[in-house]
Order: sequence, then C-alpha cells, then structure tokens
Amino acid sequence: MEFIRDVLAVPFGFALSLFYNLTDSYILAIVLLTVIIRAALLPTSISQQKNSAKQVRLNTKVNKIKQKYAGNQQKIQEETQALYQREGFGAANMGCMPLMIQMIVMIGLYGVIYTPLSSVLRFGDDTIEKIKTAMNIVVETGKNNANNSRMVELQILGKVEEFAEVLSGVIDSEQITELLDFKERFTIFGLDLSLTPNYKEPGVIWIIPILAFVTAMASSLYMYARQRKQNPTMAKNPTMGCMTFMSPMMSLWFTFMFPAGVGFYWIISNILSFIQQVILTNIYSPKKVLAQQMVDETVERRSKENNTKMRIDNEKK
Repeated sequence: MEFIRDVLAVPFGFALSLFYNLTDSYILAIVLLTVIIRAALLPTSISQQKNSAKQVRLNTKVNKIKQKYAGNQQKIQEETQALYQREGFGAANMGCMPLMIQMIVMIGLYGVIYTPLSSVLRFGDDTIEKIKTAMNIVVETGKNNANNSRMVELQILGKVEEFAEVLSGVIDSEQITELLDFKERFTIFGLDLSLTPNYKEPGVIWIIPILAFVTAMASSLYMYARQRKQNPTMAKNPTMGCMTFMSPMMSLWFTFMFPAGVGFYWIISNILSFIQQVILTNIYSPKKVLAQQMVDETVERRSKENNTKMRIDNEKK
C-alpha cells in the first residue's frame, strides 16, 4: 500500500505544487486539483447517468425474462446479461467503480498531504534531513511506528515557527521564508490542515469530518430521491439503500483517519459531485436519453432498410 501511495503521490504532488505556485494559496491549489479530478471523472459520471436512464427502459424486458424463466435463476442471469450486452448497458458502472476511482485519488492525495515539503515545496531529501536534525525530530522505525515515520514533514511544518532561528544556520533564508509562508497558508478559517481529527477528542477540527459527512449525505440522498422517482423498482433494492449511506459513512471514517487536508479535499469533491449530479440528471434524464435512443434506433433501422432496398435493386439490374 505504501508503494502505491508513494507512486500516486508523484503526479498529485506535481499538480498541487504547480497550482500552489500559480495561486500562492494551498486552499485554492486543492480546489483546482479537485476540479481537475472531477473533470477527469466526468466521462464516467456521464456513462453512469446514461446507464441509469437505460435501466428504466430495460426493467420491463428484465421482468419479462424473470416471468418466462421463473424458477431457473441461472437462465434468468444468462438472459439478463445477454440483454445488457445487446443494449450496451454496463452494469459495472452502476456499482462501485466510481467509488473505487475515488479511493485511488484518496490514496494519492493522502501521500501528498503527508509530504507537503517534498511534494509541494519540492524540498530535496537532504534539505528535509537537515531540518529534521536541527529540530531534533526523532523518527522511530518499525511496523508499530509507521505513522510516526509518515508524520515527519507535518511535524516539521508544525514546529517551523518555533525553530525559525535554529534553521537560519542550516538552510537558506529563502527556504525558511517558504516554510513560514506555507505554514500560514496551510490553514482554512484558522483550522490547521496538518492536524488529524480524533474521534476521542472533540474540537473545532471536527468541523472537517462533519462537513464531509453532510456534503456526502446530501449528494447520496439527492441521487436516491431521483432513483425512487425514475426507477421505483430499483429503489426498493436493499443494495441501493446500502450504497446511499455507505459513501457518507466512508467520508466520515476517512476524515477521522487522515489529516484535515484530505478531509477538505473530500468536502470540495462532494460539493462538486452534487452540482455535477444535478446538471447531469437534467441533461441526461431518462425521458431525454430514451427519446434520443429511439431516434437513433429509427435512423439505424431506416438506414438498414434503405441499404437492403438498394442491394435488391442492384441485384435486379
């Protein structure tokens, strides 16, 4: 897992560093990175929405298959899969795929948040080692101290103001200024994004997990309400209800596991996801998708009929 995290942290770190240098704001850098990520996931979201609309039409055919092969579950599954394949319906896109992509993004961002000096400020290992030594930060290695090892750069960032004078004899003054400026920008409304919320110790930092949960729940409930309206049969499926609450609970869980910077990304991502869902459900509503599909099928059928007619006419000649 650590290897995957470190590999994914490279492109995320480069992007976050670029946006930070452009905006001179760590918060805006995360927002821009989130927008880029959501834009990259847009094709998946569109495909998911189209599939949702297609399923409304396919439900009637699926019910006929169930009636025809009642009692033969294997045959029902085979015929249903064949129907989905003929209709170009991707059942996988209706499940956990978008959530899995989000997990990959989380792992990459998780690596970046823990390494702000090397990933964003682009400090070299030698420089970080000098700072660590000057601050007398002792890192205990071993399986039980893995978290302590990951927290080194965040520990440096947390103590930079206290050790500013000591560092003046170790690294360049420009680097000290960079550290101090970055430390100031590593907050939002006074909340230190390097801190990890603790469920055992209530505090102001709990705002991050709470907002992550609320924004995720709003998005999930909106989609559930739309699904109940468009596809009442599917909405009664226990799996649908489970998925509705699983994503918000995962948001809450993750934001208590990672530094608040990851939670802030999760909040922005949830808000953008909600806006995106509202837009897509209106652009790709079942009625519009099915109407367009019927038009496409009509055009395709007439094209085949014309081609057949032309072939017959040519044979007669």
